[in-house]
Amino acid sequence: MIINNLKIAYRNLIRNKGYSFINIVGLAIGMACTILLLLWVNHEMSYDTFHNDPERVYQVGNYQTWNGKRNAMPNLPTPLIDALKEKYPEIKYATHFNAWGENLLLEYNGKKQYESIKGADPDFFKIFNFPVLQGNIETCLNDINSLVLTEKSAKRIFGNENPIGKTVNIDNRQPLTVTAVVKDIPTNSSIRFELLMPFELMRKANPWSENWGSHNYFGYAKIAEGTNIDVLNEKLDQFYIDHVDKESEKYAFLYPLLKRHLYYLDNSPSKITQVKMFFMIAIFILIIACFNFMNLSTARAAKRAKEIGLKKAIGATYPQLIKQFIGESLLITIISANFAIILAHLFLPQFNSLMNRHLILDYSSLEFWLIIVGVTLVTGLVAGAYPAFYLSSFNPIMVLKGTFSGGKGSNRFRRILVVMQFILASSLLICTLTIVLQTNYLTNMDIGLNKDNVIAININQQMQKKIETIKGELMRSSFIENVSYGSHRPYYVFSNGWGENWEGKDPEFKPLITYPYVDPEFFDVFKVKFHSGRPFNANNPAADSSCVIINETFAKMISNELVIDKMIHTGNNEDLRIIGVVKDYHCTPNTRKLQPFLLRLCDDPRFLFVRYVEGNATKTVQEIQKICGKYNPEFPLIYNFLDDHYDNLYEGQRATISTLLYASILAIIVSCLGLFGLASFNAEERTKEIGVRKVLGASMNQLILIFSKDFSKWILIASLISWPITYFAMEVWFQDYPFRIDFPFWLFIAVFLMLLIISTITVAYQSWKSATKNPVVSLKYE
Repeated sequence: MIINNLKIAYRNLIRNKGYSFINIVGLAIGMACTILLLLWVNHEMSYDTFHNDPERVYQVGNYQTWNGKRNAMPNLPTPLIDALKEKYPEIKYATHFNAWGENLLLEYNGKKQYESIKGADPDFFKIFNFPVLQGNIETCLNDINSLVLTEKSAKRIFGNENPIGKTVNIDNRQPLTVTAVVKDIPTNSSIRFELLMPFELMRKANPWSENWGSHNYFGYAKIAEGTNIDVLNEKLDQFYIDHVDKESEKYAFLYPLLKRHLYYLDNSPSKITQVKMFFMIAIFILIIACFNFMNLSTARAAKRAKEIGLKKAIGATYPQLIKQFIGESLLITIISANFAIILAHLFLPQFNSLMNRHLILDYSSLEFWLIIVGVTLVTGLVAGAYPAFYLSSFNPIMVLKGTFSGGKGSNRFRRILVVMQFILASSLLICTLTIVLQTNYLTNMDIGLNKDNVIAININQQMQKKIETIKGELMRSSFIENVSYGSHRPYYVFSNGWGENWEGKDPEFKPLITYPYVDPEFFDVFKVKFHSGRPFNANNPAADSSCVIINETFAKMISNELVIDKMIHTGNNEDLRIIGVVKDYHCTPNTRKLQPFLLRLCDDPRFLFVRYVEGNATKTVQEIQKICGKYNPEFPLIYNFLDDHYDNLYEGQRATISTLLYASILAIIVSCLGLFGLASFNAEERTKEIGVRKVLGASMNQLILIFSKDFSKWILIASLISWPITYFAMEVWFQDYPFRIDFPFWLFIAVFLMLLIISTITVAYQSWKSATKNPVVSLKYE
């Protein structure tokens, strides 16, 4: 019976090549897209699962209380990790983990290169499991001058030499000896490093970090087996009060590592939003492909009515017929799945480039085949279920008497499926285009300072000593308008304080204040406008060492009146006088609210900012290299253009947009494939009607209009239903953006017209083909 059913299924495929092609192509495209998206979703959900007992690993966080609300922060004071491990036996292992520097100069055998180095404690490799290739992983961080490399970094630094025991020099001041080499960090790891040294060395270099008020490092812990994490977190909630400060409003806690990639420390959604979005898109596209199959299968029902009637007449049961049609559906789905794998393989490099991932189709992986088999079975059963039950329900007597027709019910169902397809396609496209407009708005909005034609140069300790001399020489260049230095890029500052006081301040009001450190030329370089007061004294900066400039947002917090010459008392027991108020600008990404900030003179510059005359970028870079090279010959220059760096802040959002656009296009293509198939079937069913209309004098344009009218009506209904859905969905999405566009209602009409034009073009060929057919051929048997 099974062999016979397979033969029948194969013959039906061959006999109806056009419909089979549409079904297979539609399913293959839908399944390929679903496979790629589920591959990405699976990768994001698998973060940090490769460690031993990952459910026992936690990130250490602490809450800071602002305005009566607890705010979770990952940054910790250095002594906290040691104290927790000492006070709580439930914490088996604990480690600091942080970057020492992103661009440290590493030297080996006269070869110099910049490297990013991170620090950790000896417990690091007892918490996290990165397979060791060389050296002893148990003791590799015990020596204060040790260095652990990944396989990739070892190859980059030492080539084919054995790195174990070799000594490198960091920033011309710190020798480190390689003690171990580990495998390259998996792409699904939230803990990443290429060079790792003992955290103890960082502590030695930065003794100020031992202060309980200095929050600069991350920490991780592994709890003992059987520990109740809720009970332990209740104990940690009292740690600061019991062991540091009875008046403290800080609270330590542990957060599961397995959730860290998907959620923020306060358990609010992070990457999980994108994961859910892409999972839903994968399901939507698969549903659209399944609807195509169901539509075409039920549309062709009358063609198989006699086969079903005969089978029922000779004793075939209802379950047997259902099995046959489900089997046929699975056969088509399996064929489609093979093409889907080929398509996924072909487009995986582009998908990886788009998503900045290194996903692979691992044919030896159980997870990969679970995705393939799962998608195939779900598609086959969902797509084949309704056609199977519908076809099996035919009345054999009516069929064999020739009085059977498909019925109004099946026509209504097909229309519903088409409408649902275009609801999904329309909703997806409107949402995507709205996100595009919002992202364009954010990237192009006025952030209150001018970042164009500015080069940012990383400053090391050697350049810091000569910073004023370098500034002076650069200013003599005809290509350069002005030069400034500071602690951060001006739109990306994450240096905060929360202990500021001023006259009349409510003691319960504890805002988070951002601290950019700048020099007197900052305001000219970035074209920052003043609301009142004056800038720092460029001729005598020392005279303003106890002065600050604040923004309008901060000024409104202090007073509705003039704030010039008012005093601010900081958390470090400094009294600072306000000498100026600048107009608000974004010192943090504009996906956040405007922050109150306090500008101070910079005594530890990390960046040099050079504003050049427009059109002279190349000459300016050459001038910078010449001058900086004179005072910093051993360190290659690291620089970037600020407008490029700013644009890169939205790179992740652009990747999401591109994926959504491609998904929308695929959804429309798959929907139109089904529409083309239905139009072909419709033309076949209405051949005689068209012949009669032509005989009665209908023109070709009238026939095409009649033919397209139904499809246009379905698109209109789908659009009307999708509009409120997308509006409310996007309003929820907009809640995360303090700066946003008004909802673009014009997109409703634009997307409707676009879908209408595409669908009309899709059915136009069949309309024209039917309208140009000789009516004699259609009516010769009547």
